[in-house]
Amino acid sequence: MIGIKILVANKREGFEESFVRFFMPDHKKVAVIGAGISGLVFANRLREVSEKHGLALEVRVFDAAPRAGGTLRTETKDGFLLEKGPDSFLSERPWGVELCHRLGLENELIGTETAFRRTFVARGGRLYGLPDGFYLIAPREAAPFLMTPLFSPFGKLRMLSECWLPPTRSASDESVASFIRRRFGAEALERVGQPMIAGVYSGDPEKLGILSTMPHFRELEAEYGSVIRGLRAQAKKNDRVPDQTRGPRYSLFVSLKNGMQALTDELARRLGETSLCLKFKAVSLSFEPGNARWTIVSESGERIQADVLCLAVPACTASRWLEDTAPELARRLDDLAYESVATLNLAFDSAQITHPLDGFGFVVPRSECRSLMACTFVHRKFAGRAPEGKVLLRAFVGGAFGREIFGMPDAELKRAVQKDLAQLLGIRGEPLFSTLERYPRALPQYGVGHQEWVRTVEEEADRYPGLILTGASYHGTGIPDCVHDAERKAEAAAARLFGLNFSEEKSSLMV
Repeated sequence: MIGIKILVANKREGFEESFVRFFMPDHKKVAVIGAGISGLVFANRLREVSEKHGLALEVRVFDAAPRAGGTLRTETKDGFLLEKGPDSFLSERPWGVELCHRLGLENELIGTETAFRRTFVARGGRLYGLPDGFYLIAPREAAPFLMTPLFSPFGKLRMLSECWLPPTRSASDESVASFIRRRFGAEALERVGQPMIAGVYSGDPEKLGILSTMPHFRELEAEYGSVIRGLRAQAKKNDRVPDQTRGPRYSLFVSLKNGMQALTDELARRLGETSLCLKFKAVSLSFEPGNARWTIVSESGERIQADVLCLAVPACTASRWLEDTAPELARRLDDLAYESVATLNLAFDSAQITHPLDGFGFVVPRSECRSLMACTFVHRKFAGRAPEGKVLLRAFVGGAFGREIFGMPDAELKRAVQKDLAQLLGIRGEPLFSTLERYPRALPQYGVGHQEWVRTVEEEADRYPGLILTGASYHGTGIPDCVHDAERKAEAAAARLFGLNFSEEKSSLMV
């Protein structure tokens, strides 16, 4: 059966209202609050399911912002391509690449530049490259590791002794810092572990939980008895068996030729203006247990009713929305901690910099007492990001150990970062231009016991029929993880509304 849509539009107090009426008894409505990557993916998956199964389903996405995409924002200036939010995503987590293929963006995917796939660590005012075969916190190859000046002789011996340490017998969570000290020693944590974790989560490894942030390392310990032995075994296995998920075209990190915003732009385009309601300022939401429907009231007085309400926003924002309707759930959601980060794009002539910039960038240990956590050599990481003869750097400021720096006025923050970059990279003169973006309380912190927190939150949310929580606060902060969670939950919503059974059909989402 095909639904009949009648679209009526009028303007009241400068706000355009759209009403969609379906003349069919089984018509269902879904409202999504949040037009970032998670909200757009959730709505897009419902659109795909609806078209495939011929469902009478209306999906609308609401956001107070003037544009869709959330933190995925790309701009161009003087021939430079500037990412204001995430600049890439992991290809090893297949859901991001798969989504790009379904959206027709497969020819836009690009991998990192092969010649520059190395990372530096700041130490004593200089940059040292991580040795070949070094994977985040662990060495896979002994010879290059023994040659690096990053660690003391004792530190190297302690790290290599990880091969013979007994694995833990406990299945409980522990902090990342505890895990690294237990397996590799305190020096490994200070010089590499802490800055690497800061580069990904902007967090404190003493508080972050290993099972939610770096579960692969605990899995290696459990399966092989040692992280190093596990990494070596997997490297041999990967050499023998081609990686069909990533394929020869992709590196570990992938992006889009025209920037990451191309992904959310395509999702928004497919949803269309009717389904995407921007500059929509909601003032309240409520739940009616009798008919299991949700109601959203806008600033202009418009009332939106829905059978399913998806809150694709940070947990702290969802908490504020639910404090009257679901106070216990709101309290639990408010327990999640966040850190703030600022990104500073700086453009230079290549002649201004003496360092060869022969890598993707560098991380900075807390012990170095610098203003920035990390810096990406953007023009080296992906092709087409800067004109010939130009350099594009992107510095990251803030996080658990940089709150004071994050709180500086813009001009003062820029001066501090430029001073440190000049010392570390040999920069002469002022940048051609710079752009600063601040993201307060933007990065969720997966503390020890995060998985248990997610379980209790989702159990509490299940008490309210039709309520769905998705986004970076729950099952992963990376784009592929957000895509996977949003698509799984979109399928669950369709299953609830229409009795579909996705376990009986082949789906890239059910892995």
